[in-house]
Amino acid sequence: MTKILSLYPNCSKGGMTTVYRTRALASPEDKHDFIFMNDRGGREAFNSLPNTDYRIFVKGRFTPAIKYIAQNFDYDQIRVTSMPEAANQLSQALPGKVTYEFHSSTVAIIESELSRLDIDALQSIQTPSNWLTNVVSRRLTRSQAEKCVTVPNLVDQGTFNRSVPPTDRLLPEGTVPILWIGRFDKGKNFNDFLRVLSILPQSFIPIVVVSYETEPDRISRALQEARSYGVADRILTHLNLSQNQLAGLYTWTRDHGGLFVSTSLAESFGYSIAEALACGLPTVAYRVGGVPEVPTLGTRHQLVPVGNVYQMAAAVESLRLGSQTSA
Repeated sequence: MTKILSLYPNCSKGGMTTVYRTRALASPEDKHDFIFMNDRGGREAFNSLPNTDYRIFVKGRFTPAIKYIAQNFDYDQIRVTSMPEAANQLSQALPGKVTYEFHSSTVAIIESELSRLDIDALQSIQTPSNWLTNVVSRRLTRSQAEKCVTVPNLVDQGTFNRSVPPTDRLLPEGTVPILWIGRFDKGKNFNDFLRVLSILPQSFIPIVVVSYETEPDRISRALQEARSYGVADRILTHLNLSQNQLAGLYTWTRDHGGLFVSTSLAESFGYSIAEALACGLPTVAYRVGGVPEVPTLGTRHQLVPVGNVYQMAAAVESLRLGSQTSA
């Protein structure tokens, strides 16, 4: 049995919690311990997994807790994300055991963390895509870059697959669901989704799943933008769906001839895209970051240049016509 310790700031319902949960599911023979600094509502992700334990230490107690763990517990692997100071502390106490992970696609964040890391003391640096590995390694010396490895994120095939029962939802006759998931920040780029909707026929009904949005002002701005594009009355909105609920929404959208659209401007991997494709939902996305590396699993998809909303709208209609032909 391999004992693995992973550290990350936030125990939330998405992001690294999804990464950690899927890793634990994929290696039930290993023991996974997770330590977080902030409780963001993600505890239930680990409750059903017998090979996991998690702890949440507030900021003032986090550093002493790390020091105690380093002195009293024996782990085969230690993985740290978004916490360079914690990685340095553990590397000093346990040389050769610490892997630092990058999952952000924001260059400024990557450069900030690299500047604070004792890279030479790390065992390795890991990212989920070759694209992100290249972004990181270009900012290192040649010997440091040799520590960079790509380990793609895993998709929970037990939750996201083609046989998931679709959710029971009503849709007006003759309409087509088009699904978008994210926050109302610049990176997820909800504005381009609205632009695509304004180009498409009104028979396309947008279903927006807002995940982990914490800023009311951004929600207000998004609604104002939707009104300005004349699509606000068509949008159906859901908040913070569970993974099982999302999987059922993917297969329901697929079974009603719909599509998933990602207008994200940067992705280190693209979890929503990977999950939609695993459920057989045709997908259109911007060709950014690690998205071209996402396994398609035989699902029809198109990638378009960033910002070309007319080409994205055309891709949506093309895949829609393909669905009608194959049916």
